[in-house]
Amino acid sequence: RWEEAGEIHRAVAAERERLLGPDHPDTLASRYEVAFTLSRTGHPAEALRAYKRVAEARIRVLGADHADTLAVRQEMAYALGRLGRHADAHQVYASVLAARERVMGPDHPDTLRCRHNLAFNLGRLGRPEDAHRMAREVAEARARVLGADHPDTLVTRYEVAYELGRLGRWQEALAAYREVAAARERVLGPDHPDTFAARHEIGICLGRLGHSARALALYEGLIEDRTRAQGPDHPETLRARHGLGVNLGRLGRWEEALAESREVRALRARVLGPDHPDTLVSRREIAVALGWLGRWSAALGEYREVAAARERVLGPDHPDTLAGRDDEAHCLEQLGRAAEAVELYRRVAVLRGSGASRAAGTAHAAPF
Repeated sequence: RWEEAGEIHRAVAAERERLLGPDHPDTLASRYEVAFTLSRTGHPAEALRAYKRVAEARIRVLGADHADTLAVRQEMAYALGRLGRHADAHQVYASVLAARERVMGPDHPDTLRCRHNLAFNLGRLGRPEDAHRMAREVAEARARVLGADHPDTLVTRYEVAYELGRLGRWQEALAAYREVAAARERVLGPDHPDTFAARHEIGICLGRLGHSARALALYEGLIEDRTRAQGPDHPETLRARHGLGVNLGRLGRWEEALAESREVRALRARVLGPDHPDTLVSRREIAVALGWLGRWSAALGEYREVAAARERVLGPDHPDTLAGRDDEAHCLEQLGRAAEAVELYRRVAVLRGSGASRAAGTAHAAPF
């Protein structure tokens, strides 16, 4: 109940500031919790600003290497990642990690958590080999320090599996996810969200390996379990239904895939909003199904709506927006409108080039 927690933390922070002063460690602890609730309620930009104020005060009062100072800087890096500023997040994580190793040692649980986050962020920077290597090292260290079945160890083993998938090593990823799912079921229980998450990834691996019938059966069971435990409209239940629709398509059952995608899209629009990335992914899946059914004019309309929404929300040169424009151009080709397709491909290439140039030349100044 993060919203309620945030309200209480704000009240406590204001009272502590009045009684103890703005820089008292207890006041800063409450302000830290306010920032944490902002992060967990989908306000990463506000959380980042709040964390920065706490970090400045803690550096001044407690020192740069104090455990509380390092904790708030680490949360700043997490907020930067949520904002898509992965290069800035990397700089902060690396700085915090160096301090944690110096002050706490390489095997301290807080040091290992920072290394885990750095590995995760390396993957988001498009460095899956480095992310996989670091995640494996952290998983081994966590198993040694915390135990093989500790939830933190399993989180890192899950990340190892994810990076194996990013590297195209799907058979290894499948085996790793199965081990994590079995351990989580044993330690956390069969209905724990983390257990469900590992099962979902097993389905993705099965689909990638061409075992779509097995993936379909897995998603059917997962949907039933998530519906019972979390409800039919929970975003993760809808994510499992999306996986079901994808594998229906892979099995050539395109009419069923289309119907499922339309239902999931309507539910996601109601629960998450019409422009939420998950809603737009479902809308794209509708277009894919329409294309496979030969209904290219209808598919073009869906692809254009997806690309326009992504441009509005993410900007014209965001990778997801550009992928949407590529889909639109491919559809134009299928409709015999080659000149329009070529022009759209050309525009996308220019935007990709300008986006890459900006990314290389104008990184944000990373705080702390």
